[in-house]
Amino acid sequence: MIARIQSMGVLRNLLQLLALIFAALMPFSGMPGYSDDWDLFFSGVLPASAPIVIIVLMLDVMMTQIWKDGETPERIAELNFIIKAHCIVALVLLIAFLSIFLPVLVR
Repeated sequence: MIARIQSMGVLRNLLQLLALIFAALMPFSGMPGYSDDWDLFFSGVLPASAPIVIIVLMLDVMMTQIWKDGETPERIAELNFIIKAHCIVALVLLIAFLSIFLPVLVR
Protein backbone atom coordinates (compact mmCIF):
# COMPACT_ATOMS: atom_id res chain seq x y z
CA MET A 1 0.00 0.00 0.00
CA ILE A 2 2.84 2.38 0.83
CA ALA A 3 4.43 1.65 -2.54
CA ARG A 4 1.17 2.50 -4.32
CA ILE A 5 0.94 5.79 -2.46
CA GLN A 6 4.57 6.60 -3.24
CA SER A 7 4.00 5.77 -6.91
CA MET A 8 1.37 8.53 -7.08
CA GLY A 9 4.10 11.14 -6.99
CA VAL A 10 5.28 13.80 -4.58
CA LEU A 11 3.00 16.61 -5.74
CA ARG A 12 -0.14 14.50 -5.57
CA ASN A 13 0.79 13.23 -2.13
CA LEU A 14 1.50 16.75 -0.89
CA LEU A 15 -1.82 17.97 -2.29
CA GLN A 16 -3.66 15.18 -0.51
CA LEU A 17 -1.72 15.84 2.70
CA LEU A 18 -2.67 19.52 2.50
CA ALA A 19 -6.32 18.59 2.02
CA LEU A 20 -6.25 16.25 5.01
CA ILE A 21 -4.55 18.88 7.18
CA PHE A 22 -7.20 21.42 6.15
CA ALA A 23 -9.93 18.90 6.98
CA ALA A 24 -8.39 18.30 10.40
CA LEU A 25 -8.11 22.05 11.10
CA MET A 26 -11.55 22.94 9.77
CA PRO A 27 -13.36 22.44 13.13
CA PHE A 28 -11.23 25.26 14.56
CA SER A 29 -12.36 27.78 11.96
CA GLY A 30 -15.03 30.25 12.87
CA MET A 31 -16.78 33.37 11.78
CA PRO A 32 -14.70 35.77 9.71
CA GLY A 33 -12.86 38.24 11.84
CA TYR A 34 -10.15 40.74 11.15
CA SER A 35 -7.15 40.26 13.35
CA ASP A 36 -3.41 40.07 13.13
CA ASP A 37 -2.83 36.77 14.90
CA TRP A 38 -3.57 33.10 14.15
CA ASP A 39 -7.30 33.82 14.09
CA LEU A 40 -6.75 35.27 10.62
CA PHE A 41 -5.56 31.87 9.42
CA PHE A 42 -8.47 29.97 10.97
CA SER A 43 -11.18 32.49 10.10
CA GLY A 44 -9.91 33.70 6.73
CA VAL A 45 -7.22 31.69 5.00
CA LEU A 46 -8.48 28.21 5.86
CA PRO A 47 -12.12 28.74 4.77
CA ALA A 48 -11.03 30.49 1.58
CA SER A 49 -8.39 27.92 0.64
CA ALA A 50 -10.35 24.72 1.28
CA PRO A 51 -12.63 25.06 -1.79
CA ILE A 52 -9.59 25.89 -3.92
CA VAL A 53 -7.86 22.68 -2.79
CA ILE A 54 -11.02 20.71 -3.62
CA ILE A 55 -11.09 22.26 -7.10
CA VAL A 56 -7.41 21.43 -7.68
CA LEU A 57 -8.02 17.82 -6.59
CA MET A 58 -10.94 17.53 -9.01
CA LEU A 59 -8.88 19.08 -11.83
CA ASP A 60 -6.24 16.41 -11.26
CA VAL A 61 -8.98 13.77 -11.33
CA MET A 62 -10.11 15.13 -14.69
CA MET A 63 -6.58 15.14 -16.10
CA THR A 64 -5.92 11.64 -14.78
CA GLN A 65 -9.10 10.45 -16.47
CA ILE A 66 -7.86 11.95 -19.74
CA TRP A 67 -4.44 10.30 -19.36
CA LYS A 68 -6.09 6.87 -19.08
CA ASP A 69 -6.85 6.91 -22.81
CA GLY A 70 -4.63 4.45 -24.66
CA GLU A 71 -2.68 3.26 -21.61
CA THR A 72 -1.81 -0.28 -20.63
CA PRO A 73 -4.10 -2.11 -18.18
CA GLU A 74 -1.49 -1.84 -15.42
CA ARG A 75 -1.18 1.91 -15.87
CA ILE A 76 -4.98 2.27 -15.99
CA ALA A 77 -5.18 0.45 -12.64
CA GLU A 78 -2.63 2.90 -11.18
CA LEU A 79 -4.55 5.88 -12.54
CA ASN A 80 -7.83 4.49 -11.18
CA PHE A 81 -6.20 4.24 -7.74
CA ILE A 82 -5.15 7.89 -8.01
CA ILE A 83 -8.67 8.92 -8.98
CA LYS A 84 -10.21 7.00 -6.07
CA ALA A 85 -7.72 8.42 -3.59
CA HIS A 86 -8.31 12.00 -4.80
CA CYS A 87 -12.09 11.58 -4.64
CA ILE A 88 -11.98 10.18 -1.10
CA VAL A 89 -9.70 12.97 0.14
CA ALA A 90 -11.78 15.64 -1.60
CA LEU A 91 -14.96 14.22 -0.08
CA VAL A 92 -13.43 14.28 3.41
CA LEU A 93 -12.43 17.94 2.96
CA LEU A 94 -15.81 18.83 1.48
CA ILE A 95 -17.68 17.25 4.39
CA ALA A 96 -15.43 19.06 6.88
CA PHE A 97 -15.95 22.35 5.06
CA LEU A 98 -19.72 21.99 4.76
CA SER A 99 -20.18 20.81 8.34
CA ILE A 100 -18.69 24.08 9.56
CA PHE A 101 -20.12 26.53 7.05
CA LEU A 102 -23.62 25.27 6.29
CA PRO A 103 -24.84 26.26 9.77
CA VAL A 104 -23.35 29.72 9.21
CA LEU A 105 -25.17 30.09 5.90
CA VAL A 106 -28.51 28.97 7.34
CA ARG A 107 -28.56 31.62 10.08
